[in-house]
Amino acid sequence: MSHALIADLGGTNARFALVPIHHYDPLEVRVLPCANYDTFFDAAADYIDSCSVAMEDIEAIVLAIAGPVNQPIIRFSNNPWQFTRSEVQSYFGGDKSVAFLNDFDAVGHCLEILKPDDLVVVGESSAVDTTGVCWVIGAGTGLGISCVVPQADGPNIVLPGEGGHVDLSACNEVEDNILKFLRTRHHRVSAERVLSGMGLENIYEALSLQSGIEKRLTAPAIGEALKAGDDPIAIAALEQFFVFLGRVIGDLVLSVESRGGVYIAGGIVPRYLNEIVKSGFRDAMNDKGRMKAFVSPIPTFVVMSEYPGLMGCACYASHLVSKAKI
Repeated sequence: MSHALIADLGGTNARFALVPIHHYDPLEVRVLPCANYDTFFDAAADYIDSCSVAMEDIEAIVLAIAGPVNQPIIRFSNNPWQFTRSEVQSYFGGDKSVAFLNDFDAVGHCLEILKPDDLVVVGESSAVDTTGVCWVIGAGTGLGISCVVPQADGPNIVLPGEGGHVDLSACNEVEDNILKFLRTRHHRVSAERVLSGMGLENIYEALSLQSGIEKRLTAPAIGEALKAGDDPIAIAALEQFFVFLGRVIGDLVLSVESRGGVYIAGGIVPRYLNEIVKSGFRDAMNDKGRMKAFVSPIPTFVVMSEYPGLMGCACYASHLVSKAKI
């Protein structure tokens, strides 16, 4: 049986897996810390040495990459690795089908195969137009965004972009103060500066200063404080995180009418499912003045699948192999 080698290469971790062609559940998943390897090829060699499938039985390699993939040299947004397409092709062999996807393009492709149990509705609306455009967004080491156009025959069309780096807007005095604080440090404040692990740290620090306290916690420490429930600033920071997420998603919906829904992935939100449901996320998303009635019916879902990026790579690998055999 032929297989695909798939990998979701992020800023912090590289997730490698195998999958039989036309199957979508990743097998032999290994999560390798990027900091432990000087290059992608070092990490790939470590994985290949331990997997059960020989390279001659691997027909396709699909890599999901945290950064733009349509450049001569592939560089990561939050990771020092870099390589070229020809280097990857040469490493795996000229007889293999090789494809690069942006990491959130890969999540966009997983929408083709997600099951209802993989999704949790946030908000009152859950009705989707299966032919309608979708947005995928997710916060982790950085902020990933992709726009997905479903196709009746063939893989979804995923429009490339770096939406996580759009300008961040503020809608009240608290948010004004957060942006003012971040502007002194970064000059320009993008959405990723608040919607990421680093972003949660930034919000916490800014809210602490507003309370007259100079304090910054790491994202894991904020998570521990949230578990303990004894740090009101951590609770307020997570709430503000969800409000900013709602504002950014509302702007996306205004930019492209996404009757197919908005799908929230990434490493942060699925950990705090109860909190986002109870938060001001949907109110912030719908807070678009005269356009509230336009935005409000758009359903939002949290993707609970453990490896949506790998699933998207598996789906794309099947399309890639089928196309090569035509």
